[in-house]
Amino acid sequence: MKTVTWILRILSTLAFIAMCWIVYNIMSGLWDWDAPYVFIVTVFRLISMVLFFVASIVMSGLVAGVTGSQPGPLIVGLYNTLVLRGWYLQPFGVSGPFTSVEAVFQNFIGNLLSIWQILQVNTFIFIYFLFAALGVALFLQSMVRMNHKFVGGSFLAIQGILVISAFAEFLVSRGIITAPILATVDIPNFEIFPTDIFVFLTSSPQILAVVSFAYLEFSYQMLYSDSVGKPVEEREETLKKQLLALRQETKKQDAIERDEKLRTTGMSRVSGATAFSFLREAIERKVLGRKDAIENLDVISDVRRLQIFVDQLLKSNPEAKNNLTASAAAPSESYVIGSTILGSAIRFAGVITLSFVFMNPAFFISFFKLPPGIQNSVEIAQPELVVFFLLPILLLFPLAAMIIVLFTKEEISAVEEQKEMTRESMIQKIPKRKRRDAKSGRESEVEGDEWDQALEKEFKR
Repeated sequence: MKTVTWILRILSTLAFIAMCWIVYNIMSGLWDWDAPYVFIVTVFRLISMVLFFVASIVMSGLVAGVTGSQPGPLIVGLYNTLVLRGWYLQPFGVSGPFTSVEAVFQNFIGNLLSIWQILQVNTFIFIYFLFAALGVALFLQSMVRMNHKFVGGSFLAIQGILVISAFAEFLVSRGIITAPILATVDIPNFEIFPTDIFVFLTSSPQILAVVSFAYLEFSYQMLYSDSVGKPVEEREETLKKQLLALRQETKKQDAIERDEKLRTTGMSRVSGATAFSFLREAIERKVLGRKDAIENLDVISDVRRLQIFVDQLLKSNPEAKNNLTASAAAPSESYVIGSTILGSAIRFAGVITLSFVFMNPAFFISFFKLPPGIQNSVEIAQPELVVFFLLPILLLFPLAAMIIVLFTKEEISAVEEQKEMTRESMIQKIPKRKRRDAKSGRESEVEGDEWDQALEKEFKR
């Protein structure tokens, strides 16, 4: 599954680069790399100018309140000089101290228009750069974190550049802002919708739409492949580590037992001890003199039994490893590749066909055999009629989603009711089982072997 995910990741990256390249070429006349710096500096100088103006007015008011008259040029000039020296950023249009409050006010009003002219262009260009950086950052996050939110965010950020550009062009056309350079962007648009499907496919708006859809298609297919294959791979890796740890622990205990057995055999030959003299000597040396010792030996016995069970399971059933890791339940790579290619081809064909049919009402209306006066009317090509045909198609998707949700809720409710009934029946059986266990005593689920019986006898003594 990793191979499929990496292939889709590469395709998604190529589609994103192509989408960004198309948007970059559309906005080629506005990518001024100095604009973000000029915008930030201008904003800070504007804030500095406002603070300088407020500081001068407040100082003049305080001096007038104390002395009862307006401060003289010497006081105003000295104060403004001290303020400008302590300023981190030079206020816009302020190069030297002013000797009167009226001069400060006139400078403030006169420079507002200049700042507005500079910010009109640089603000929108700064937003273009901000959206581009945000789109690239979210795209990189989607490649690492595999989250649909980052995919959608990167798509909206790159497409938002064109939306903001169209809005700026609208403001220029209405005379709200006076920045003709913002209206020079040739945003892809269908002034006259083509009736030939080949012209439609090679048009710049359709190329941008297809490339953008390809980015979303490959990205969400990548997320699906990762969500299906990653849990299986993580579980398989965890199982491998656990089996390796189990085998190493078993080998370690076997080595310890072989060493102890050799030492016990030698001691038995000398002292003539019984077969369990090793246990007595171990107890006397306080090796097994604590209560936890019997529990530790039980754990060792359980580890050995588990290793024997796993070995027998893997020998008797070759597919046991796949069943334990759930890799058998996961779809194969060939199936995922085939379904991705087939599903993507169907969706691409559907999007292109539906967009051509429903955005070209003349082609659609030709099937109704309407009078020539209606078919050749100007109203046929109006956006209102296009929306009239698109609206029912758009409403089909939420309608289908509502129907699916209703049927799914019924199935979930039935399953939940069945689980609740099973849970209640199990709860009713628990008291009976407890009474039966209290009378007869709880029997051990696993019979003790000779090793456990020998240990119990030694501790009872």
